[in-house]
Amino acid sequence: MAVERVKGEKPKKGQAIVNYEEKVFPDHKANPGEKALFLVHTVPYEGSVAGINMLTAIRCKKKGYDTSVIFYGPASAIPVYRGWPNIGDDGYGAGIQLYPNLVQRMLNEGIKVYACRFSAACLIGVREEDMLEGVKPIHPTDILDIVIEHHRAGAMMFSTWTV
Repeated sequence: MAVERVKGEKPKKGQAIVNYEEKVFPDHKANPGEKALFLVHTVPYEGSVAGINMLTAIRCKKKGYDTSVIFYGPASAIPVYRGWPNIGDDGYGAGIQLYPNLVQRMLNEGIKVYACRFSAACLIGVREEDMLEGVKPIHPTDILDIVIEHHRAGAMMFSTWTV
């Protein structure tokens, strides 16, 4: 028995695949003093979770939230200087600067960015000097304390893990 295939026009460059203009929910903004905290625990470049978290943090800041991002565990390797063959170079055009550029964009937007000293040093051998300017290294016990602080403030909290 022959299988009938669904046919349609081939897509053309510049055409929308979906209706990206329809918005279902109102464009909410932060109320004065509201906070957002992003806890990022992921292996750099091993999926999209870190990039999506950084883009969402930028969006929260633009909506008026006092926004903070913490990189811990293997994610401590995200907010660092990198490149090939030199710092800042994008290697073979492979996107090596994607994460440093997103971190810099967050810093430029006024987002507070933290990285765990313990995981940076013990897990991946990253020194504080290797962290991008503006990233605040923190003690591992500060992670729980910033979560408590944000919980008490009624903040939105995003916590993502991938390993």
